[in-house]
Amino acid sequence: MMPKLRLYWTCQLLGWFSYTFIMWVLNELKGKELDVYLVSFLSISFSLGLLISHTYRELVLQLDWLNLKIVDLIPRVILTSILCGLAFFALHTFFFDILIVKQEVVLVTLDILQNTMSLSIIFVLWSLMYFLFHFIQNYRKEEIKNLRWQALSTEVELNKLKSQLNPHFIFNSMNSIRALVDENPEHSKDSITRLSNILRSSLLMGRQQVIPLREELQLVNDYLSLEKTRFEERLMVRYAIDEDTKEHKVPPMLLQTLVENGIKHGISKLAEGGTIEIRARKSGTNLKLIIENTGHCREETDREPGFGLLNSRQRLFLLYGENGSLSISNTETGTVMVEVTIPDKIKEIKVLKSNLEDKTDEL
Repeated sequence: MMPKLRLYWTCQLLGWFSYTFIMWVLNELKGKELDVYLVSFLSISFSLGLLISHTYRELVLQLDWLNLKIVDLIPRVILTSILCGLAFFALHTFFFDILIVKQEVVLVTLDILQNTMSLSIIFVLWSLMYFLFHFIQNYRKEEIKNLRWQALSTEVELNKLKSQLNPHFIFNSMNSIRALVDENPEHSKDSITRLSNILRSSLLMGRQQVIPLREELQLVNDYLSLEKTRFEERLMVRYAIDEDTKEHKVPPMLLQTLVENGIKHGISKLAEGGTIEIRARKSGTNLKLIIENTGHCREETDREPGFGLLNSRQRLFLLYGENGSLSISNTETGTVMVEVTIPDKIKEIKVLKSNLEDKTDEL
């Protein structure tokens, strides 16, 4: 992208060169030959246009007109354009008619008004292009700020949701280990070691937005091992994981949360226990995760605030927008099925480089 100051001078030179070229064409159509006087006339026009418009621009920057509302800016632009047109006419008359041609100048009010208004229109057009460029630039800056705010708010929301996961996970795991302390001290020690490994992994995962499914499955496997210690034969676990799904990126602890939700609200409430099955397959570029557990879900369970399904839905929406989804339903075989769709890419908020917003050269 061309630096602003260079772009400004390029437009200035091209614009006033085009103006003098049009003046030369009009003189040619009138039958005037290109002599020293016409060259001087065009050179003075080009130089004065460049000088006056640049002075006008300095005035705009000094008075901070770029931050004015349109209703406040319009009368200032009109008045300044008239003054620039009058200054152009007066200086051009002095340099060309008096200094070069050396002819006596008779100023007629009507001629002054006509020439001034014609030149004022040129400066009004110059103003229109200049301020339009800046309005577009300001609009882009506001859009960048909005995108940055959106990205920041999304990150804050995700971090808040992640912060809810670890305490909840620790609480439930510690309950599982507490049940073992009196029954089987050696086994409880092994479970504490397993829990420490899980916590170490979860802390590392908390720094990432997404991780490979294989890492999430390892965490889930460790968690279910702890739960099997508590439930013993009341908990059966089955996996059906396609090999091509293991590198697909998923939100950390999303699967673990849903598995925990199935045990807490389903299997733990059944005297005979039950089975939890985890399936993963590809559907196009998306990953389909299915967590099916013995039990029955009520409609209001799906709307429980805080942790669980609501938390998982929020995380999916923040990361994938409408492309990610989570649904829960009762099956005819007496189980609850949670189906999750995870796209292959997270939702990207494209934020432009800061040097587009932080000016180096002010136009």
